[in-house]
Amino acid sequence: MFRQMIKKSIHKSQHCNRNWDLSKKIPQEDIDLIIQAATQCPAKQNLNHYKTHVITDRALIEEIESASEIMDFGNVESNFKGYPGVEGYDQGVGPTNSQLSANLVLAFTKDGMPRQPDDISENAAIREPRELEEGYESTSYKTDRDQAVGIAAGYVNLVSTMLGYSTGCCRCFDMEKVNKALGVVANEDYHGETDAVLLMGIGIPDPTRQRQEHHTDRSFRFSSKKNMRTFETHYA
Repeated sequence: MFRQMIKKSIHKSQHCNRNWDLSKKIPQEDIDLIIQAATQCPAKQNLNHYKTHVITDRALIEEIESASEIMDFGNVESNFKGYPGVEGYDQGVGPTNSQLSANLVLAFTKDGMPRQPDDISENAAIREPRELEEGYESTSYKTDRDQAVGIAAGYVNLVSTMLGYSTGCCRCFDMEKVNKALGVVANEDYHGETDAVLLMGIGIPDPTRQRQEHHTDRSFRFSSKKNMRTFETHYA
């Protein structure tokens, strides 16, 4: 029974949800567990590669969502031509990514590289001596952070789904607007920028609507693709 629940949650967690029941609230104990998933998951050398912003304030959530408008939507000069059959967004600014309309939004932001060698692992200090001297982020450190954020988002996704919620990640947003909304500023104690890396909506789906339907614009439905991932299993 427990294995079946996990399997069902894995498959359900693949799907991005775009509309929500905002008449209900996520209990604080569930939010606390989701925060645990975001902050206590594995990270290389247990470094704090990112900061997690936990947002339930509706005005702030709407401000962040407004920064996710799809620019140049349907513009013939743009690489993004819009979705077939969609009306109302022929050219100019498109719809927002309404997974960010959720009851709860998590924002993962960069946490940079600590300036003091004592704050990082001995191996990292040896591997990237110029990084400490010249104040820039190495490719390997950026890769470690991207992996850490990805693992955190995966933990949040599965844990939230097992709790009965739906989720949706968003990487397409105006970084300056999101940074301003979050009050993100450069930290002189760290190398590198502290920009937003990933936004994630977690919430209670509207049971009366198809999950791809935009939260506020019912005439717009996001596209969906079949799972085309493959795997090979090697047993000894």
